[in-house]
Amino acid sequence: MTAPAHDIPPTKPDVRMNWDNLLFLHWRVDPAVMRRLVPEPLELDLFDGAAWIALVPFTMVNCSFRRFGWVPGLADFHECNVRTYATINGKRGVWFFSLDAQTLFPVLGGRWIWSLNYVHSRFSVEHDGDITDYALERRRGPWARGHTHIKWRSGEVLPPSVPGSLEHFLTERYWLFTRRKGRIMAGEVRHEPWTLRRAEVLHLDDTLIALSGVRALGTPIALASRHLAVDGFGLREV
Repeated sequence: MTAPAHDIPPTKPDVRMNWDNLLFLHWRVDPAVMRRLVPEPLELDLFDGAAWIALVPFTMVNCSFRRFGWVPGLADFHECNVRTYATINGKRGVWFFSLDAQTLFPVLGGRWIWSLNYVHSRFSVEHDGDITDYALERRRGPWARGHTHIKWRSGEVLPPSVPGSLEHFLTERYWLFTRRKGRIMAGEVRHEPWTLRRAEVLHLDDTLIALSGVRALGTPIALASRHLAVDGFGLREV
C-alpha cells in the first residue's frame, strides 16, 4: 500500500538557512493562559507543569530557496520571533505568535506561502566582542506597533543538552505549526543539535511578548548560540 502523500517525508528542502548569533529568552506561563492563545487541536507542550513563551532574536545568513535560489533581500536579514511549544499527532514543534523581519520579501513570503504572522520591522544591531546590542521597531502595517531592545553577553559553551532536560525541551524543535483556512499545518525543520552557550542579559525592554497576550514575569532563562544550519520543508496538513 502506498503511503498518503502528506505522510511521505520530503527529500529536498524548500529553504536552506543559517541562524547566527541567536538568543533564547524563556519564561514560564500558566497553561490556562496559554491554552486560550494556541488553537486546537494543537495540545500545549508542557515542562514541569508549565507552558513556556520565548523571545528569540537572531540573524538569517546566506538563505537560499529551492525555486528561486539566492535572492538579494532574502539571503541576509535580522529576525526576532515570539513562540511557544505544542504537539499534535506525535509531532513536537513551535507555534509562532509573531516573526519580525528586517526586509519585506521574507515578510510577504512568510505570510503568503507559510501562513505565518511575519511583521516588517526596522532593526539596529551592533556587536562588541561577545556583547550584542539588538533593537527593533515595527513599521506601520496590519499589525500592532511594538518594539524590543535586548543587550546580552554570550558566554562559555555548555555540554550537549540531553532528552528530558529543560534545555533540550526548549531548543530541540523540529516542526513548526501554523493555521491555514482553519486547518493546522506543519512544516518540518531539520538541523543538527544546538551548540548552546551561557548568556547574560544586560538590558531588556520588550513589548512583543505582551502583544501575544502573555505577561512575562521574572528573570528569563537565557541561552545563546553562535550558528546553526537549517533546512526547512513545505507545509503539510496534520
